[in-house]
Amino acid sequence: MDNTSNAKITSAEIAALWTQYMNETASICIHKHMMEHIEDIDIRGVFEYAMSLSTKHIEKIKEFFRSEGYPIPIGFTDNDYTPNAPRLFSDILCLKYVNIMSLHGCHGYSGAITTCSRLDVRNYFNECNASAVELSNRTKDILLEKGVYHRPPVLNPPDSSEYVDDNNYVTGWFGEKRALSCIEITNIYFNLKKSSFAKALIVATHQVAKSTIVKNFLLKVIKSAGENIKMFNEVLISENLPSAPTFDHEITDSTVSPFSEKLLMFQIGFLSSTAMVYYGTGLASASRRDLSSKYMMAIMADLKISNDWIKIMIKNRWLEQPPLAEDRKELAKG
Repeated sequence: MDNTSNAKITSAEIAALWTQYMNETASICIHKHMMEHIEDIDIRGVFEYAMSLSTKHIEKIKEFFRSEGYPIPIGFTDNDYTPNAPRLFSDILCLKYVNIMSLHGCHGYSGAITTCSRLDVRNYFNECNASAVELSNRTKDILLEKGVYHRPPVLNPPDSSEYVDDNNYVTGWFGEKRALSCIEITNIYFNLKKSSFAKALIVATHQVAKSTIVKNFLLKVIKSAGENIKMFNEVLISENLPSAPTFDHEITDSTVSPFSEKLLMFQIGFLSSTAMVYYGTGLASASRRDLSSKYMMAIMADLKISNDWIKIMIKNRWLEQPPLAEDRKELAKG
């Protein structure tokens, strides 16, 4: 069985490691600013744990790259972080940041485990996944203890289990709509919590950004995010279900940026791309046609945002290129 660490590393393994390196180096810069101002002892403890994980991960990824002859990615460094900048986020928003990012870690690491082949790389991502689950649980426990974790809606149990026997189950554009299923509610509420959190970070980014082109872009992102949030909140409200919370009030009035615009824009790109992934999950599991159309509208809106984002990133030389396959046609010319 070719399961040893002697096998050449695959494109899937390099993709997972390279992506993680970018995210970890970005997170360290953001965590440094947050840790300068966090007052709550419990929240600080979680951040210290998260920082220790990121530091270990970066060193391990460097080992993989060096052993395979790949250059270490540039990622983000202290040049992308400004020490002693005024506080931009409340303690609670900092905690929610780590909680949301730990969820992304759980999904990303589990995906890496399924696509990676080499045993040593899979073992590494197994460890990452376990620590991401631990971080998610720690942050959620503190949010619950402080009474600021927003639980999804609660349903009354049905009298019995039954099969679908009516075509109205998939209607939604016209006629009477059936009630939302627990699966549909879960995806809507989860996406709303993530979108509301992302919008708060985007508002904060716009507040401290200096470049005109970046500020104008961020205004479009804020508008788009607000429209998506309103669209899905209205679905819950129409079903007499609680809407998701907002987080804009957890931002301070500082206009001094703790981060480079390259880092700010990278974070916006990450949030936009992951939003499309989760909207896609909601689309795949939505049986009511009106929900499907809403998810498609949200994805299309984020695709437009991503198109503008990549143009700005390339123009400013902020977009780092992942390892590419050999260009066989160019090699043949040489």
